[in-house]
Formats: sequence, structure tokens, C-alpha cells
Amino acid sequence: MVATPNHTVIKACRGCQAPSQSLEQVLTMDPMPLAGQFCSDSQQALEAHCLPLSWVLCHQCGLVQVVEDVDESTLFRRYNYASSTVSGLVKHFENYAAHLETAYGTSPVRFLEIGCNDGVLLRRLPESWVRQGVDPSDVARKSHEEDGQGYELANEPFTAEKVASMGWIGQWDVISGSNCLAHISDLKRVFEAAYMALRDGGELWVEVHDLEALLCGNQWDTIYHEHKAEWSEDSLVHCLGMIGFERLDTQSLSMHGGALRCRFIKRSEPTVLGCPDLKGLKKKLHRLEESYRMRYDHAVIRELMGHVSRGQQLVAYGAAGRANVFLNQMAQLPFAWIIDESPLRHGRFLPHVATPIVPMPWLAEHQPPHCLITAWNYASDIRGKHPDYQGRWWTAFS
Repeated sequence: MVATPNHTVIKACRGCQAPSQSLEQVLTMDPMPLAGQFCSDSQQALEAHCLPLSWVLCHQCGLVQVVEDVDESTLFRRYNYASSTVSGLVKHFENYAAHLETAYGTSPVRFLEIGCNDGVLLRRLPESWVRQGVDPSDVARKSHEEDGQGYELANEPFTAEKVASMGWIGQWDVISGSNCLAHISDLKRVFEAAYMALRDGGELWVEVHDLEALLCGNQWDTIYHEHKAEWSEDSLVHCLGMIGFERLDTQSLSMHGGALRCRFIKRSEPTVLGCPDLKGLKKKLHRLEESYRMRYDHAVIRELMGHVSRGQQLVAYGAAGRANVFLNQMAQLPFAWIIDESPLRHGRFLPHVATPIVPMPWLAEHQPPHCLITAWNYASDIRGKHPDYQGRWWTAFS
């Protein structure tokens, strides 16, 4: 029997706490299971509970977010996502660590990371720095127990109460959060906790999915319950400005199909900003909604459905959240199995569709005629790892 995840509907914007009257529904997708759920057998997968999935836009700050909210303890109890198993992410964090070292040097820096996962960034920072991770997931705990040399871990959510109880008020020079802001229900409280923990003039770095890149690429496969919010630069500046942060710099990154790295400094006074102009954003959201609604008319999907109807085998590559979204939202397109590089997922099944997850060698051993790269943001790396594959690679996004 599969446990039914608890969920509620948000009553206020996660970023600025504007009331529900300020939230406009802009997209409704088919109900689907949690994208981070990986089942131990096919029967459990078939019984996986599906939840409604809708996007709303906040008129006060411009944040786009999932209106259904799943409790974070449910999401992170068995997370099944270790960043160090993804070669593209390892390269990203190597570069990020070098960037931070260039910014601050090797002299002692007190550095705290929110959502440190398996320590993929913290391990690469200068040994002279004081390094602290905060992450409630089982992946963070197990990784630190096995090899947590060089950094400390608080295996709990990052909150103002945690900052106070640990004696961290005004104690940190730099705080960073990479791809963690998407998974937090009450973002305003986390921003307030970061402000509390930083010294005056301390800096906050955040890496988030870029809403603009998502919309330009019609990346509806990025939308799922664990991705509670999708940020633009404007919405970040608005929500952090009202806490007392000032933006210093923004970089565009290729990670995850488009991301932003924003650097903020702690100031003494908050910035009051007016409501953003949302006309252009609404047009792009409408195009995304149309792309999702017409998803079976996509040229690649039509061609793949033709191959499957003629009895040709179709498999997928990359059993991350995107794959769970894609396979569940494209239920009329059957996949025989899906390859993944993470040992955490091998032998498991995608929820609801019950697609088995297999290790990398299966591709060369079985040579299926068609392989759709669901982890399309790592497509070039994936192709490079399989020079002996004789079938045809496909992607449905770019």
C-alpha cells in the first residue's frame, strides 16, 4: 500500500506573503505523483497517488509557484537525489567553488550553505573556511555520516529558530543556496533567517531556475510539486529587497536548462518596490500553457508515437524529476525502461507509469532503436558517454 502524501493549497504568496487574492491561476496540468518518488516495485508504482498540479502568478512580486503544497518532511524523508552522482552538476559546483574562492580568497571565511545535499559544493571550498551545511534530507545525513570531513551539517530545515538556537545571529560572512529555493514552502521566513544569520554587509548567493529560460523553451517538464516556485530576477529582487537585501550582480547559467546566480548584500533598510508590470510575463505563460495543451502534436512526439505503433522499442535516459513529469504527462507514449546513472534509483520504478529504472550498461547491451533523453539539459554529456549506442537519440526540449 502506498502512503498518500499530505497536501494543502497555499493561502498566500510564498515569496512576499501577499494574500490569495493576489494569486492568479495560469496553468493546470494533469494530476501526477510526486516527481521525486521512486517505487520499490511495479505494483507500488501503479498505486502511487496522483495530486493536482497548478501554477499561480503573484501580482505583487511576480513569483510563479505551484498552488498545491506538499509538506517538506514528505519530500525529503527519502529524497533519492545525490548531486555528486550527476557529472554535469559536479562540474557546475567545481566552477562555483572556484568562483567563490576568487571572490573571497583563501583567508578564513564563515560560509553556510542552505540545502547542501551531499556536500558537493562544501567539499570543494578552501579548507581554511568554516563550512556549515543545513539540509533536512536523508541524502545529506547519510553522506555526512559516510564522509563529512571538512564541514559540519545541521540535518534540519533552515529557520530563524534554528539560527537563534545555534547562536548564529550575525555570525556568517556568506550564505549560499543552490537550487534549494524551489523546494521551500515559506520562502519569506527563510530569507528572514538568512538576513538574521549574516553579519552586517554579509552576502547571500542564490542559484535558481530561470523562469525566463523555462518560458522561452516551453519547459513544462520542469513543473512539479517539489519545484514549489520558479524565479525571475525581478521577483528575487522584489522579495529579497523587502527583507533588506540589495542585489549586487546576476549571472545567467546553463545549468538545468537555464538558471540565475544572484549575489545580494545585507543592508540595514528594506527596499519597498511597486507591483511589477506582468503583461509580457502573462503572454509567455499563455504560450507555455498552449505548448503543454498541444504536447501530443509536437513533431518529435508524433514521430516517436509512429515508431511505437510499428512495434519499435522506445526507452528514456535520465530518471530525474523531469522524466517523472514527462512520462506521466505523456501517458499515451509508452517507454520500455529508463536509464539512470544514480545507484540510488536502480531497480526502482517511476510512480504511476511503473517504468523500470536500469543502469547505464543496459543501453549498449540491449541497443533499443530509440532513446529519448529526458535529462535533455545534459544531452551532450549523455551522448558522449555512449559512443557504442547504435540507435537514434531524441530530445523533446531544448
